[in-house]
Amino acid sequence: MDRLLIQRRASQIREKLGVDLNSPIDLFSLVSADTDLTLVVYPFKKEISGICIKTAKLIAINSNSTHGRKMFSLAHELYHYYFGGEQTTVSYFFEDKNTAKIEKEANLFASYLLMPDSSFSNLCDKLTQNRKDKIDVIKIMEIEQYFRTSRKAVLTRLMIDNIITSEEESQFSTDIIKTAKRYGYDISLYLPSDSNIPKTYGAYLKKALKLKNEGIISDGKYEEYLFDANRSDIVFDDNGEDEIYD
Repeated sequence: MDRLLIQRRASQIREKLGVDLNSPIDLFSLVSADTDLTLVVYPFKKEISGICIKTAKLIAINSNSTHGRKMFSLAHELYHYYFGGEQTTVSYFFEDKNTAKIEKEANLFASYLLMPDSSFSNLCDKLTQNRKDKIDVIKIMEIEQYFRTSRKAVLTRLMIDNIITSEEESQFSTDIIKTAKRYGYDISLYLPSDSNIPKTYGAYLKKALKLKNEGIISDGKYEEYLFDANRSDIVFDDNGEDEIYD
C-alpha cells in the first residue's frame, strides 16, 4: 500500500471540500452541504459500517454507530466514492487478513483525511514532550476529542505510526465512556444519536427544493419526496425545540 499516495489523496479531498491541510474537519457538515452528493444515515444491521453507490452519487452510513465512528465511516466511503473502481461497495466494521486491499486503503485514507499527518504528529509530540513521555488514556482522549473521531481510529493510527503496541491498543480499548466522564469530557463523541431514525442530507434535498421552487413539481410532490427521504421533520417544520437567534 502506497501511504504517500493515500496521504496525497486525503489532501486532495480536503482541498476539494475547502478545508486546510491541518485543521480538524467537520466532515458531516461539509458533505451535507455538497451539491452533488447525497448522504443517508440509516440503521443498518450492526456489522455494516457504510455503503457507497457511485452511480446514484450516494453514501450511506450506519446510524447505530457512535458519532466518532460515523465520521470515520463517512471518510472511508468518500475514498470509495472518489477513488474506488467498484460502482457499489458495502463496508464492514471489522477487517481481518482477508480484507480487500481497497478496504485497507479506504481506512488509511479516512485516518489521514480526519487526522492529517503533520497536525497529528505535532499534537502527539506536544502531548508527549516530543515522545519523551508515553501515550496514556488522557492523551488519547485529547487526540480523539480534538479530531472528533473514534477511539478505534486513533488507536489504529497510533499503531501505524509506531507510537503504541498492539498490547497497549487492547489496554486502551475498554471503559471508554466511563473514563471520559471521569475526566470531564463530553461523551457525545462515544454515543450513537437517533440510532433508529434514518435521515437524508445533501444533494437530494437541494434538488427536491429546486424542483419545487421552479414550479416543476407541486408542493404535494415535494413533500412526498421528503417523506421518501425520511425527512418528515422538514414537512412538519419540527425543530424539536424553540429557535434561538444569537
